[in-house]
Order: sequence, then structure tokens, then C-alpha cells
Amino acid sequence: IDGLILSGRNISGTHMAHSNFRVMPICANIGQAAGVAAALSVKHSVEPRELDAKLIQDVLRKQEARLEKTHRY
Repeated sequence: IDGLILSGRNISGTHMAHSNFRVMPICANIGQAAGVAAALSVKHSVEPRELDAKLIQDVLRKQEARLEKTHRY
């Protein structure tokens, strides 16, 4: 569906991966990224899927979102 951005735990992954992305800070970051993607889509008059992920990441870094990968296993 054009223009639709979903946020939350509506992603697929292994049991191990799911245990990592179900925690609240990660859910909050996913929501923040969805909001940024929505705003950029409107600003640039493009569908969300047409956005360059680097553009979204740049905005998130300016907002001081934590994007680095961490592994605890």
C-alpha cells in the first residue's frame, strides 16, 4: 500500500533476534525512524520506499538516536 509506514513489532526474525527487538528502547527507535521516514517522504514528495536509508539515518543521528549495532551474546 503506497504511503503506508508500519512501526512496532511488525517485523519478522528468528527467536533470538525477536528477543532483541522487542525491548522498549528498540521499539521507540523503530517508531522514531518511521516518523522520520514519513516526514522525509512528505518533504521530498516521494513514497517511503524511494527514500535512501542513509538520509533517514543522517536525520536520526542529528536527533541523537543510537544507531550502532550492539551484540550481547
